[in-house]
Amino acid sequence: MRKSAIPSSRPRKSWRRSANRCRTLSDSVAPGSAEAKGFCLVLSAPSGTGKTTIGELLTTGDPTIVRSVSMTTRKKRPNERDGIDYRFVSADEFKEKIRQGAFLEWAEVYDGVLYGTPRDAVERVIRSGGVALLVIDVQGGGAVKAIFPEAVLVFLIPPSLDSLSRRLKQRGLETDDQIRKRLDKARTEMKYLPAYDYGVDNEDGKQQSTVDAIRGIIATERRRISRWEQP
Repeated sequence: MRKSAIPSSRPRKSWRRSANRCRTLSDSVAPGSAEAKGFCLVLSAPSGTGKTTIGELLTTGDPTIVRSVSMTTRKKRPNERDGIDYRFVSADEFKEKIRQGAFLEWAEVYDGVLYGTPRDAVERVIRSGGVALLVIDVQGGGAVKAIFPEAVLVFLIPPSLDSLSRRLKQRGLETDDQIRKRLDKARTEMKYLPAYDYGVDNEDGKQQSTVDAIRGIIATERRRISRWEQP
């Protein structure tokens, strides 16, 4: 015989009231609002995978995603703009910035070339509730995660090393020996994939699919309760 439910002496909760409370809370901390906590999004990939292009596309049409402009000692390429693509500085100026503690992270990447992420700009975006997009290598990704544990790390995965080799050769910017070094480094960098939060395939000719996937990640991360400022 089926037993009847035991009547409760406590008043029944109003689901309508609960729903209204949830809606009020979510409205007050809606993603992109002033009350939402900002965070870092690190985008890493082996050289030639297309992370710079993907980073530019991510910021198009979404003012809440702000790409951090890295500082570097390497030579400016013909199609690059100083202060927009990178901030190009001398080795002496870069080392002075290191002494001043001006970098969130910095690393020597290739043949003595230095790259670094200025700290002040990133912190300013986070305080405003935006997404600070850092397009950096795997060394920098680990350093950022140590400083900002809530940072989101995304790894762009090339279709294959053969495809990566073709991309590097098509750029026409490096010698065969330099390309070989980059491919060797790419093999090492791929080993860092398990340390990242997300892996996204960046297939040839499918940039928009890659961008859409990362925007989906950003939307998901913005809905994390831990990122909401509690009233």
